Amino acid sequence: MFKPNGFITRNLLAGVTLIVVGIAAGVLFTADWNWTAVSKAHDAAPPVNYRLASTLPYLTESGQSPFVAVAERVAPTVVNIETDRKVSASDPMEDFFRDSPFQEFFHRNQNLPRRREMRVPASGSGIIISPDGFILTNNHVVADAEKMTVKTQSGREYKATLVGADPETDVAVIKVDHYFEPREVALPGNSDSIRVGDWAIAVGNPFGLDWTLTVGVISAKGRTNLSIAGGGPSYQDFIQTDASINFGNSGGPLCDIHGQVIGVNTAINPSGQGIGFAIPINMAMKVVDQLRDKGTVSRGYLGMLPRELTTDLRSALGIPDATTGVFVERVDARTPADDGGLKAGDVVTGLDGAPITDVAQFRMLVADHKPGSRIAMHILRDGQPHELSFTLGDRSQLSSLFGQEKEEPAKESWMGIQVEAVTDDVARALQLDGAYGVIITEVDPDGPAARKLQERDVIIEIDRKSVDNVADFKRIAAELKDGKKAVLFRLVRNGQKTFEAIEP
Repeated sequence: MFKPNGFITRNLLAGVTLIVVGIAAGVLFTADWNWTAVSKAHDAAPPVNYRLASTLPYLTESGQSPFVAVAERVAPTVVNIETDRKVSASDPMEDFFRDSPFQEFFHRNQNLPRRREMRVPASGSGIIISPDGFILTNNHVVADAEKMTVKTQSGREYKATLVGADPETDVAVIKVDHYFEPREVALPGNSDSIRVGDWAIAVGNPFGLDWTLTVGVISAKGRTNLSIAGGGPSYQDFIQTDASINFGNSGGPLCDIHGQVIGVNTAINPSGQGIGFAIPINMAMKVVDQLRDKGTVSRGYLGMLPRELTTDLRSALGIPDATTGVFVERVDARTPADDGGLKAGDVVTGLDGAPITDVAQFRMLVADHKPGSRIAMHILRDGQPHELSFTLGDRSQLSSLFGQEKEEPAKESWMGIQVEAVTDDVARALQLDGAYGVIITEVDPDGPAARKLQERDVIIEIDRKSVDNVADFKRIAAELKDGKKAVLFRLVRNGQKTFEAIEP
């Protein structure tokens, strides 16, 4: 058997020991270097509460979700609003036979009206905004309501009256004869300070499911130009959220994580999921203040048609790509814009010191000023900067134009419609983009055009012939009066051009 030499054994042990010590020293050195780097990084970073960071959603000290506290604070401030309104509806049998060969047979052999009035119930939500019974909601929740009933979370019911409504922002205020407790009055937040990604909590009565709470985040801010079923408000600055908003949520609050109201739930995208919209509370409360004081809202107006400043327009006008503003498409005669020297082709770059970014922001800035106030406007004309000054008119006066007597309507009722000329004021009120013609003021429910044309449609062509005024309408009507074939109408409806073919 081989026996190792003592010298070799001692040397071998010494070598192994040296290697082990070296490795250990290297590990300790490396560890010390990494620890130093981590320590420096840790010193620079803010302290982390690992108990909170390890759970989603964050828990309170008692282990509850903070949404529980929001629900308990917000739910008593939300009411259910039930309304009854009269609507004109076609007979159900007429709907069944419509566009069938038996339609006329049905009307010749049935002694029934083609249209009838019926009461339709609807529901929405509202926010208690003061102890003395004032409630904030959407205009479309209470529009045309003959009866309104408010129900609180405690189960009490009250009859409500309309204080005022503003269709241009879809805001309304109603009132009940009751004094609410402080815990039943909503806490207003600041919608200007919200950020994309903040928590968003919606409370309301979707589909009749009372006091439902849904949670999401702020998805976007400043949404404009939304196409909303039934007609969207003129002034849009919506908060977008993925907190579930459904039919019946309208008028209810969108809250932050502190239970403060940051928006009024208003609209949904029926073709998509996780896309809802709310009116910023700061914008809504400006309207509320005016509605409570006088029942109406007054806004400044200039009397011009702004247009987005596109890249092509910048190139054609010879202004830098970085320039922001709006292009002046048209200036109406005898308006504040005309009196102040604004001209078509100008570019508005600033208003009272605020830079202009787009049409929606420009219109909001003008509307935020009271009628009669003076504003300073910075413009570019032929590439050169200028400053103009204007005294704003009252936009609310435009809303009454349709109830005032204007040009005598056409005496002959052709196709069952009555028309008037489209004036400059009417064109502004309807936001017609240079399309003038005649506006339909009345549609005979038994006439040929009953199911095709509507009041406030603007006729710009008949049978491929231009209609610029009432005289054109009457002349073309006389030419086609005895015709047997369908007549093609070209219209402007809700800002969009469309065609309708009508059988005489």
